Amino acid sequence: MANLMKHVGKFGEKPCVVVFREVPNEPNNCLIVETSTLTNQKHDDLMNVVQSLEAQESNDISEVLSRRQFTDGSNMLNDLHLSKKLQKVETNLVFLTPTPSEKISLSDVNKEINKIKNQSNPPLKTEVDPVSVDTMANPDPVDTTTTTDNGTEPEAVARNILMQADLMTEDANKMLAEAEAKRNEAFELDPSLKPKKGPGRPPKNS
Repeated sequence: MANLMKHVGKFGEKPCVVVFREVPNEPNNCLIVETSTLTNQKHDDLMNVVQSLEAQESNDISEVLSRRQFTDGSNMLNDLHLSKKLQKVETNLVFLTPTPSEKISLSDVNKEINKIKNQSNPPLKTEVDPVSVDTMANPDPVDTTTTTDNGTEPEAVARNILMQADLMTEDANKMLAEAEAKRNEAFELDPSLKPKKGPGRPPKNS
């Protein structure tokens, strides 16, 4: 049986890494990186991390990427965000590929994960068939109370919210820049609309 690989998939026919399975407050969207858009070095760096034992044992690869660096020394998660490589797409358009011959809808995987999380008595690791869990690219089911108590889950949620806030800030800055460009265009067409500067400060008494 081929080795199973978490976090990798396809968006259309393009290979990708699923960095965030869900966007906070937008369960139908996720954040991916199309690996073909990366430089050769960053592609290799990212895939080496994805294939690492740490990443394959992690529920969310974003947590691992936040601790790793590219060869150039930049933080992986921050670099992917700042270089606009993180792409928000609908989960039903992404298919996980735990093996080269398998394609599983990310939206279906998320539904199964949420079912496990919402159970009042989640199954213990020893009660779950590891093959079916890995095939669905599903993180190991754990006691959600324990997860919350040790701080892992809130930290992941906090990172997701912070990432969303950064994306919103970026969008807002773009809109402000576009508004300023429109304003200047209007002033060029009709200079009389441009606000007149008020009188300057009166000279200081010596």
